[in-house]
Amino acid sequence: METETVDAVSRLTILLPGAHETNASIGLTLIPLLKIPNAIIEFRHPTAARVWWEGWCEAAAILDRVFLEQVDPGELSEPELTINSFVILDDAPRRAKIRARSTAASPGGIGALSVTVGGLTITCASRAAVECQWRGWREAYDMFAQDGGFGLPSADQVAQRVRADQGRHGVTELLTAADEQRAARRR
Repeated sequence: METETVDAVSRLTILLPGAHETNASIGLTLIPLLKIPNAIIEFRHPTAARVWWEGWCEAAAILDRVFLEQVDPGELSEPELTINSFVILDDAPRRAKIRARSTAASPGGIGALSVTVGGLTITCASRAAVECQWRGWREAYDMFAQDGGFGLPSADQVAQRVRADQGRHGVTELLTAADEQRAARRR
C-alpha cells in the first residue's frame, strides 16, 4: 500500500485598522516574542527577524505614497473577529513582499499596506497601524541584534541599507498608480 503525502502551506492574514499596542519580550523559553493584536510571533531564527524588519523598513519608506491623506479607516466592513494565533518563525526566508494600495487608488479612499513573509501577512489600513508595526518589529529585531551571538547588523544599519536600495532601485510604481487614479478622478 502506497502512502500519499500532502504538503500544506499555512496562511494567516492579520488586518490592523489603526493604532494598536505591540510588545516585544523574551519568552519563558528565552526566545524573543512579538505580541501584536490577535497573534504572538516567536522568533526561532535570526534571519526571520531580519527579513521582517527589512520588510517594515520598506513599508515605512513608502508610507507617504500609500496614505496620501490622513483618512480614518472607520469601521471595518467585516465583523471583528478575535484570532488568537501563535506563529513560529523558524526558517530563513529570503525576502519580504510589500503590497500597497494608496488612498487615491482605493475605491473607498482607505489605503492599505501589507508585509508578507512566508505564510504570514500583516495588513495595515492606516498610517498609525504601520507606525505601530514598525516600532514593534524594530524592538523585536533589536532583541536579536543586541544579543551579539548571531552577527546581525543593528536595526539602524538595516534601515539605512533598505533606504539605499530604494534610492538605487526606486519605488515609482505605486506613486504612478496613485497619480493616474487622481488624474482620472479630476477628469
